[in-house]
Amino acid sequence: MTTTFCRVAFVLLVISIAVPGVLAASTAVGISAVAADTSGPPPNDVSVYISDTRTAVAGQNWSGAMLVTTRGLRWFPDNAELLCLQGYTYRKIGQYGNAVEQVSRAIRLNPLPVRYANRGYAYLAQGNYSAALADAEAGIALNATYPVTWGVKALALQGMGRSGEALAAIDQALALAPDSAHYWHVKGQILAATGDCTGATAALEKSRQLDDSYVLPWPGFGSAEENLADLNATCAPAATSGPRATAKAPLGWGIVIGVAGAAIAAGTRKSLP
Repeated sequence: MTTTFCRVAFVLLVISIAVPGVLAASTAVGISAVAADTSGPPPNDVSVYISDTRTAVAGQNWSGAMLVTTRGLRWFPDNAELLCLQGYTYRKIGQYGNAVEQVSRAIRLNPLPVRYANRGYAYLAQGNYSAALADAEAGIALNATYPVTWGVKALALQGMGRSGEALAAIDQALALAPDSAHYWHVKGQILAATGDCTGATAALEKSRQLDDSYVLPWPGFGSAEENLADLNATCAPAATSGPRATAKAPLGWGIVIGVAGAAIAAGTRKSLP
Protein backbone atom coordinates (compact mmCIF):
# COMPACT_ATOMS: atom_id res chain seq x y z
CA MET A 1 0.00 0.00 0.00
CA THR A 2 2.77 2.37 0.97
CA THR A 3 4.76 1.41 -2.14
CA THR A 4 1.74 2.05 -4.39
CA PHE A 5 1.11 5.40 -2.76
CA CYS A 6 4.73 6.43 -3.25
CA ARG A 7 4.60 5.44 -6.90
CA VAL A 8 1.43 7.46 -7.47
CA ALA A 9 2.93 10.45 -5.68
CA PHE A 10 6.07 10.19 -7.81
CA VAL A 11 4.04 10.08 -11.03
CA LEU A 12 2.02 13.12 -9.95
CA LEU A 13 5.25 14.96 -9.14
CA VAL A 14 6.70 14.20 -12.58
CA ILE A 15 3.48 15.39 -14.22
CA SER A 16 3.46 18.61 -12.18
CA ILE A 17 7.01 19.35 -13.34
CA ALA A 18 6.67 18.29 -16.97
CA VAL A 19 3.25 19.67 -17.90
CA PRO A 20 4.04 23.39 -17.37
CA GLY A 21 7.16 22.99 -19.51
CA VAL A 22 5.18 21.28 -22.24
CA LEU A 23 2.50 23.97 -22.09
CA ALA A 24 5.11 26.72 -22.19
CA ALA A 25 6.77 25.11 -25.20
CA SER A 26 3.41 24.71 -26.90
CA THR A 27 2.59 28.34 -26.19
CA ALA A 28 5.92 29.47 -27.63
CA VAL A 29 5.32 27.39 -30.75
CA GLY A 30 1.82 28.83 -31.01
CA ILE A 31 3.09 32.40 -30.68
CA SER A 32 5.72 31.79 -33.34
CA ALA A 33 3.07 30.33 -35.62
CA VAL A 34 0.84 33.37 -35.12
CA ALA A 35 3.78 35.68 -35.84
CA ALA A 36 4.52 33.87 -39.08
CA ASP A 37 0.91 33.59 -40.22
CA THR A 38 -0.63 36.75 -41.64
CA SER A 39 -3.58 35.11 -43.34
CA GLY A 40 -7.03 36.24 -42.33
CA PRO A 41 -7.79 39.16 -39.99
CA PRO A 42 -5.24 40.28 -37.37
CA PRO A 43 -5.65 38.36 -34.09
CA ASN A 44 -5.40 41.60 -32.08
CA ASP A 45 -5.78 45.32 -32.57
CA VAL A 46 -2.42 47.11 -32.82
CA SER A 47 -3.07 48.79 -29.47
CA VAL A 48 -2.91 45.37 -27.79
CA TYR A 49 0.57 44.73 -29.14
CA ILE A 50 1.72 48.19 -28.09
CA SER A 51 0.30 47.80 -24.59
CA ASP A 52 1.77 44.31 -24.15
CA THR A 53 5.17 45.51 -25.32
CA ARG A 54 5.14 48.42 -22.89
CA THR A 55 4.33 46.02 -20.09
CA ALA A 56 7.28 43.83 -21.09
CA VAL A 57 9.57 46.88 -21.31
CA ALA A 58 8.48 48.09 -17.87
CA GLY A 59 9.55 44.72 -16.48
CA GLN A 60 12.77 44.72 -18.51
CA ASN A 61 11.53 41.58 -20.23
CA TRP A 62 13.41 42.19 -23.46
CA SER A 63 12.76 38.76 -24.98
CA GLY A 64 9.04 39.24 -24.36
CA ALA A 65 9.11 42.73 -25.84
CA MET A 66 10.92 41.44 -28.92
CA LEU A 67 8.44 38.62 -29.38
CA VAL A 68 5.37 40.86 -29.07
CA THR A 69 6.73 43.54 -31.39
CA THR A 70 7.73 40.93 -33.95
CA ARG A 71 4.21 39.52 -33.89
CA GLY A 72 2.64 42.94 -34.09
CA LEU A 73 4.83 44.10 -36.96
CA ARG A 74 3.84 41.04 -38.97
CA TRP A 75 0.36 42.50 -39.07
CA PHE A 76 1.13 46.19 -38.79
CA PRO A 77 4.53 46.68 -40.51
CA ASP A 78 4.16 50.46 -40.78
CA ASN A 79 3.14 51.20 -37.20
CA ALA A 80 5.63 53.78 -35.94
CA GLU A 81 5.08 53.04 -32.26
CA LEU A 82 5.75 49.33 -32.66
CA LEU A 83 8.84 50.09 -34.73
CA CYS A 84 10.15 52.42 -32.03
CA LEU A 85 9.41 49.95 -29.27
CA GLN A 86 11.27 47.27 -31.16
CA GLY A 87 14.16 49.63 -31.83
CA TYR A 88 14.30 50.49 -28.13
CA THR A 89 14.34 46.78 -27.30
CA TYR A 90 17.14 46.12 -29.77
CA ARG A 91 19.20 48.82 -28.05
CA LYS A 92 18.64 47.26 -24.63
CA ILE A 93 20.03 43.93 -25.85
CA GLY A 94 23.00 45.47 -27.61
CA GLN A 95 21.86 45.23 -31.23
CA TYR A 96 22.49 48.86 -32.07
CA GLY A 97 22.44 48.55 -35.85
CA ASN A 98 18.99 46.97 -35.74
CA ALA A 99 17.89 49.64 -33.27
CA VAL A 100 18.94 52.41 -35.65
CA GLU A 101 17.23 50.69 -38.58
CA GLN A 102 13.87 50.21 -36.87
CA VAL A 103 13.69 53.67 -35.31
CA SER A 104 14.75 55.22 -38.63
CA ARG A 105 11.73 53.57 -40.23
CA ALA A 106 9.52 55.06 -37.52
CA ILE A 107 11.01 58.52 -37.97
CA ARG A 108 10.31 58.41 -41.69
CA LEU A 109 6.68 57.59 -40.88
CA ASN A 110 6.22 60.10 -38.06
CA PRO A 111 9.16 62.13 -36.73
CA LEU A 112 8.83 62.94 -33.04
CA PRO A 113 11.39 64.21 -30.51
CA VAL A 114 11.24 60.96 -28.52
CA ARG A 115 12.07 59.00 -31.65
CA TYR A 116 15.07 61.13 -32.45
CA ALA A 117 16.22 60.61 -28.86
CA ASN A 118 15.64 56.86 -29.15
CA ARG A 119 17.81 56.65 -32.27
CA GLY A 120 20.30 59.11 -30.80
CA TYR A 121 21.02 56.78 -27.89
CA ALA A 122 21.64 53.93 -30.34
CA TYR A 123 24.10 56.12 -32.23
CA LEU A 124 25.81 56.98 -28.94
CA ALA A 125 26.16 53.30 -28.13
CA GLN A 126 27.86 52.85 -31.51
CA GLY A 127 30.20 55.78 -30.86
CA ASN A 128 28.65 57.73 -33.74
CA TYR A 129 28.57 61.06 -31.91
CA SER A 130 27.97 63.29 -34.93
CA ALA A 131 24.84 61.33 -35.89
CA ALA A 132 23.65 61.39 -32.27
CA LEU A 133 24.15 65.16 -32.12
CA ALA A 134 22.20 65.61 -35.36
CA ASP A 135 19.31 63.60 -33.93
CA ALA A 136 19.40 65.59 -30.70
CA GLU A 137 19.29 68.87 -32.62
CA ALA A 138 16.41 67.60 -34.77
CA GLY A 139 14.43 66.64 -31.66
CA ILE A 140 15.14 69.96 -29.94
CA ALA A 141 13.99 71.83 -33.06
CA LEU A 142 10.64 70.03 -32.76
CA ASN A 143 10.28 70.54 -29.00
CA ALA A 144 12.91 72.36 -26.98
CA THR A 145 11.17 71.48 -23.70
CA TYR A 146 11.67 67.72 -24.10
CA PRO A 147 14.59 66.89 -21.78
CA VAL A 148 15.68 63.57 -23.28
CA THR A 149 17.03 65.13 -26.46
CA TRP A 150 19.12 67.52 -24.33
CA GLY A 151 20.56 64.49 -22.56
CA VAL A 152 21.47 62.91 -25.89
CA LYS A 153 23.03 66.20 -26.99
CA ALA A 154 25.14 66.35 -23.83
CA LEU A 155 26.49 62.83 -24.33
CA ALA A 156 27.16 63.45 -28.02
CA LEU A 157 29.08 66.67 -27.30
CA GLN A 158 31.05 64.97 -24.55
CA GLY A 159 31.91 62.16 -26.96
CA MET A 160 33.25 64.79 -29.35
CA GLY A 161 35.42 66.32 -26.61
CA ARG A 162 33.28 69.45 -26.24
CA SER A 163 32.86 69.27 -22.47
CA GLY A 164 31.80 72.89 -21.90
CA GLU A 165 28.93 72.60 -24.37
CA ALA A 166 28.07 69.18 -22.98
CA LEU A 167 27.77 70.61 -19.49
CA ALA A 168 25.47 73.38 -20.74
CA ALA A 169 23.27 70.80 -22.49
CA ILE A 170 22.95 68.52 -19.48
CA ASP A 171 22.15 71.52 -17.28
CA GLN A 172 19.31 72.29 -19.69
CA ALA A 173 18.04 68.72 -19.32
CA LEU A 174 18.20 69.05 -15.53
CA ALA A 175 16.36 72.36 -15.65
CA LEU A 176 13.52 70.52 -17.37
CA ALA A 177 13.74 67.30 -15.31
CA PRO A 178 15.62 68.03 -12.04
CA ASP A 179 14.76 64.66 -10.48
CA SER A 180 16.20 62.52 -13.28
CA ALA A 181 18.81 60.09 -11.98
CA HIS A 182 20.08 59.67 -15.53
CA TYR A 183 20.81 63.35 -16.12
CA TRP A 184 22.65 63.69 -12.79
CA HIS A 185 24.61 60.59 -13.74
CA VAL A 186 25.57 62.13 -17.09
CA LYS A 187 26.52 65.40 -15.40
CA GLY A 188 28.81 63.48 -13.06
CA GLN A 189 30.53 61.86 -16.01
CA ILE A 190 31.03 65.19 -17.76
CA LEU A 191 32.38 66.88 -14.62
CA ALA A 192 34.78 63.99 -14.06
CA ALA A 193 36.07 64.40 -17.61
CA THR A 194 36.77 68.09 -16.92
CA GLY A 195 38.65 67.26 -13.72
CA ASP A 196 35.99 68.57 -11.33
CA CYS A 197 36.19 65.62 -8.96
CA THR A 198 34.16 67.26 -6.20
CA GLY A 199 31.34 68.22 -8.57
CA ALA A 200 31.43 64.80 -10.21
CA THR A 201 31.14 63.02 -6.87
CA ALA A 202 28.22 65.22 -5.80
CA ALA A 203 26.37 64.66 -9.10
CA LEU A 204 26.89 60.90 -9.05
CA GLU A 205 25.79 60.68 -5.42
CA LYS A 206 22.70 62.69 -6.33
CA SER A 207 21.94 60.21 -9.12
CA ARG A 208 22.22 57.30 -6.70
CA GLN A 209 20.00 59.00 -4.14
CA LEU A 210 17.29 59.59 -6.75
CA ASP A 211 17.36 56.07 -8.20
CA ASP A 212 20.37 53.79 -7.82
CA SER A 213 18.92 51.14 -10.13
CA TYR A 214 17.45 53.11 -13.02
CA VAL A 215 17.55 51.40 -16.40
CA LEU A 216 20.73 52.44 -18.19
CA PRO A 217 20.54 53.60 -21.82
CA TRP A 218 22.50 50.55 -22.96
CA PRO A 219 24.24 47.68 -21.15
CA GLY A 220 27.78 49.04 -21.45
CA PHE A 221 26.98 52.51 -20.15
CA GLY A 222 28.32 51.96 -16.64
CA SER A 223 26.30 52.73 -13.53
CA ALA A 224 26.73 55.73 -11.24
CA GLU A 225 27.93 53.36 -8.53
CA GLU A 226 30.63 51.98 -10.84
CA ASN A 227 31.64 55.49 -11.82
CA LEU A 228 31.97 56.50 -8.17
CA ALA A 229 34.08 53.45 -7.42
CA ASP A 230 36.49 54.40 -10.21
CA LEU A 231 36.46 58.13 -9.55
CA ASN A 232 39.54 58.32 -7.32
CA ALA A 233 41.65 56.46 -9.86
CA THR A 234 40.43 58.20 -12.99
CA CYS A 235 39.45 61.74 -12.05
CA ALA A 236 42.48 64.01 -11.66
CA PRO A 237 41.83 67.61 -10.53
CA ALA A 238 42.04 69.99 -13.47
CA ALA A 239 44.65 72.19 -11.73
CA THR A 240 47.19 69.38 -11.41
CA SER A 241 46.31 66.99 -14.21
CA GLY A 242 48.09 68.77 -17.06
CA PRO A 243 46.55 67.97 -20.44
CA ARG A 244 43.18 66.34 -19.93
CA ALA A 245 42.89 62.69 -20.76
CA THR A 246 40.42 63.01 -23.58
CA ALA A 247 41.25 59.55 -24.90
CA LYS A 248 39.09 58.00 -22.20
CA ALA A 249 35.71 56.69 -23.22
CA PRO A 250 33.69 59.92 -23.16
CA LEU A 251 30.58 58.35 -21.69
CA GLY A 252 32.22 57.31 -18.46
CA TRP A 253 34.86 55.09 -16.96
CA GLY A 254 35.26 51.55 -18.19
CA ILE A 255 32.44 52.01 -20.71
CA VAL A 256 32.73 49.66 -23.60
CA ILE A 257 31.17 51.21 -26.65
CA GLY A 258 29.47 48.52 -28.66
CA VAL A 259 28.32 46.39 -25.71
CA ALA A 260 24.74 45.79 -25.47
CA GLY A 261 18.64 54.18 -22.50
CA ALA A 262 14.50 57.85 -19.15
CA ALA A 263 11.57 56.13 -19.10
CA ILE A 264 9.34 53.48 -19.79
CA ALA A 265 8.42 54.53 -23.23
CA ALA A 266 10.47 52.94 -25.86
CA GLY A 267 10.11 55.53 -28.55
CA THR A 268 6.64 56.69 -27.67
CA ARG A 269 6.82 58.02 -24.10
CA LYS A 270 8.75 60.80 -22.44
CA SER A 271 11.03 59.06 -19.96
CA LEU A 272 13.21 57.45 -22.53
CA PRO A 273 16.61 56.24 -21.89
